[in-house]
Amino acid sequence: MAQTGFTPIQLYSSSTATNVPLAANLATGELAINITDGKLFYKDNASAVQVIGWKVVPATAGGTGQTSYAVGDLLYANTTTTLAKLPDVATGNALISGGVSTAPSWGKIGLTTHVSGVLPVANGGTNASAASITAFNNITGYTATGATGTTSTNLVFSTSPSITTPTLVGDATLSTGNIIQGTAAKGVNFTANTAAAGMTSQLLNWYEQGTFTPVAQGSSTAGTATYSTQTGQYTRIGNRVLFNLRIIYTGGTGTGNMRVGGLPFTSNSAMAGAVVSIYAENLAGTALYIFAGLVASNATYIGIDQVPVGGGGAIGLTYDGAADIALSGHYFV
Repeated sequence: MAQTGFTPIQLYSSSTATNVPLAANLATGELAINITDGKLFYKDNASAVQVIGWKVVPATAGGTGQTSYAVGDLLYANTTTTLAKLPDVATGNALISGGVSTAPSWGKIGLTTHVSGVLPVANGGTNASAASITAFNNITGYTATGATGTTSTNLVFSTSPSITTPTLVGDATLSTGNIIQGTAAKGVNFTANTAAAGMTSQLLNWYEQGTFTPVAQGSSTAGTATYSTQTGQYTRIGNRVLFNLRIIYTGGTGTGNMRVGGLPFTSNSAMAGAVVSIYAENLAGTALYIFAGLVASNATYIGIDQVPVGGGGAIGLTYDGAADIALSGHYFV
């Protein structure tokens, strides 16, 4: 029995895929179904064929357009009218936005491209946006290549990092190892001190200690000698060399005035010479004269002269073929 107020409808069917009924073949209100596509059609009162039912409801009709899923699949809009599935991937990946109008994807979080802001210490970060000694303060148990922050006040370097112009507040203590000069002519600069008039440098850039081999030689012909004792020690601090030496030689071939050579550094060419203390035995000298040693300028030897006891000019001491000479003093380089 027909429902009062309604007109009976007639249903047509088709099994051809994608087949859509023509409006001319349907009366207003009549239905048609495509049993292959799973779509139900009708002709409205404007003589247009409309789809009123789908086996798979598209996104444009409030559905998904999908017929099956795998566990973990995510739906996303791949166009303005359709939905697509983003299959799940291996553990440890995160969903990353591709940007406006771009499909999302799974991937690893890139610290340089995906993360912004500063991670606080409470969340395992440094609470700093740049690496520095201050940035490691208050980090307990932090470990990284090159440095380990152990407490709020100590920073222990585990390799050999380079630190550019650090400023230390308070004393620095070396428990093991040494401070090593990395570049020649660099050292400790004392420019914080008030300089005296005539100051030429406040940089301590040289310290050295060692031994050298002194020799007896002549001013005209150095010659050679035979020795029973031939020792020398020196310490250089900045541009000053302190030394002690002793030679005992039993024969020599030098000619000219007496010299003792072999000093470890060449003396300053601008200095007039440095007087040294001398002790000598068996040097043949002139009566009423005493021996005096003088480091010559721009040289590595000590000249030995005779100075009158009562005053007057010094005279050279002729090379002595056998003697015992001990010298001590300092000079500038």
